[in-house]
Amino acid sequence: MTAGRPDTARPRRGRAAPQNQQWLFAMLPAFPLVLLVLRLWYAGRQDTQTLLLLVQYVSPLGMLSSVLIIAVWIIPAVVLTVRALGTLYLVSSGTPSWLVRVADRVPDWVVVLAAFAALLGWQLRFLPALLMMVLAVAGLSVRERFPGRVTAVRLACVVVPAVVAVLVYIALAPALVDAVYEGEPVTLVLLGLPPALAMLLTGPIPRAPAWFLTHGIAMAVAVLLPIMVGAVFLRLPILPLVAVEVAVEPKGVAVEPKGGEPVGTASPDAEEVAVVVGYEIAVDDRMSTMLDLQGGIRFIRNDSLVSKILCPDPGEVPRSWVDLRGWHVEQNMVSWLAPESAEPFDDPRCQGHPRPER
Repeated sequence: MTAGRPDTARPRRGRAAPQNQQWLFAMLPAFPLVLLVLRLWYAGRQDTQTLLLLVQYVSPLGMLSSVLIIAVWIIPAVVLTVRALGTLYLVSSGTPSWLVRVADRVPDWVVVLAAFAALLGWQLRFLPALLMMVLAVAGLSVRERFPGRVTAVRLACVVVPAVVAVLVYIALAPALVDAVYEGEPVTLVLLGLPPALAMLLTGPIPRAPAWFLTHGIAMAVAVLLPIMVGAVFLRLPILPLVAVEVAVEPKGVAVEPKGGEPVGTASPDAEEVAVVVGYEIAVDDRMSTMLDLQGGIRFIRNDSLVSKILCPDPGEVPRSWVDLRGWHVEQNMVSWLAPESAEPFDDPRCQGHPRPER
């Protein structure tokens, strides 16, 4: 038992966990494969033949990379939320529960690693919320472990959050002004509200609503989190998005029909071209196989290709104009520190239009 922590505040274990859980560990390696099949089935618009074609070419490593992208932001959020809610209920009621037992099993070094991973992987607009959760966990931990040290409790639960909030508002002042000027209330709330709420989350709440508040939030997160993760996961790119210009006969007859074997050969001096935007599945010495944005398969002869370009993912297109000294609110720290391209990407082929000059 940790020194200085009252006996009543230490969560007690319930009944012993069952030991016959080997089946669960045996199923873990199959989990990424199941996600891959579901993602490909969704990408092919629930068509079995398209799914069978995609399975032949898509590597599971691409799926694992998508899973890691989700884990960068979801795991720190779960760790910090569970630790904060469990400790808040413990200092408010002094009685154990399943949420307290789960929070007690999260060591301090895991919280530190989760906060560091979120600092690098979360977007700028979510960093104030990260700071709020870190301050809440730190203040509640001090209040739980050292309840008799009034000075330490006041310092960790009141003084530090207040000082940090003032410093954060000073640092975020340009971004807050931009959010007001650009008319982005969501960005303004995400940047401005969490620092002010930090002090409210470090103290005990009334005992009567404590269980409903903490456990209600935890159960809501447990129910909604898989739905949110699934929605994000089904839209993650697993194939490169490209735009190709395909030569078209002067009479307007396309060289390749959609979803079938190509017919004829285009002349290099064809008067018109058609642009096909989609995900590149495979390329061999005769033809290229693509999955278009409508979920259909296109087989294009290589000798009918005029040009090809790699397009940015639609999810990476910025939707906010707010930035903080060059750090865009939709960028994380890793992408902000990385070198930027010399010129912004703007190619009409990625919007389905041919180049004006060829």
